[in-house]
Amino acid sequence: MSQVPGKEELIRGAAIRVFARKGFHRARAEEIAEEAGVAVGTIYNYFKSKEDLLLAIFQREFDQEMDLYQSLEKRGLSVSERIRAILQAHFARLRDEHGLGKVLVRERFNWSGEIAGRLLELHRGMLERIEGLIQEGVDQGWVRPCNPQIVAPALFAIVESISACAMAYPEAEERGILDTAPEELTSLIWKGLDKGGNP
Repeated sequence: MSQVPGKEELIRGAAIRVFARKGFHRARAEEIAEEAGVAVGTIYNYFKSKEDLLLAIFQREFDQEMDLYQSLEKRGLSVSERIRAILQAHFARLRDEHGLGKVLVRERFNWSGEIAGRLLELHRGMLERIEGLIQEGVDQGWVRPCNPQIVAPALFAIVESISACAMAYPEAEERGILDTAPEELTSLIWKGLDKGGNP
């Protein structure tokens, strides 16, 4: 039997749908509450503000990404295999949870002040993981000598750009792009990083 989502998860899911439809700045707490089937005051039992709710969405995704990185590391996969698995998981998430994908792509850099600082912390955490993966590849002889602090944001930007551009197309074309992106990007990235003589 499937578990019934708690109110916090209901509110989070409702916020994703409303933010995806209207954008964060145009969305109102009343609309999120109606979507979730709860009173407006209930939202504030779990989240301090609308901004806090958006940050919780990003924090959840960051935590899941970190769990994936750790899981792949424990499995002992090569750098190229981990790159492929990370890209497959990322684009599958955007494809299968369309509203979430729109929120993550559209709202990621649309900030200033304190909330921007907190989102940048998450962004920095992702970059540090990518830097570590690249450095590991260099140390093990899989990846050509390079500066991970330059290469990591470049790779991150490629993935973000494809994610954003895909959503500019009609949904059927968008799905096709998201389906083929992992293999295309794995090949592109690996050809740029491969030291030579490795699969």
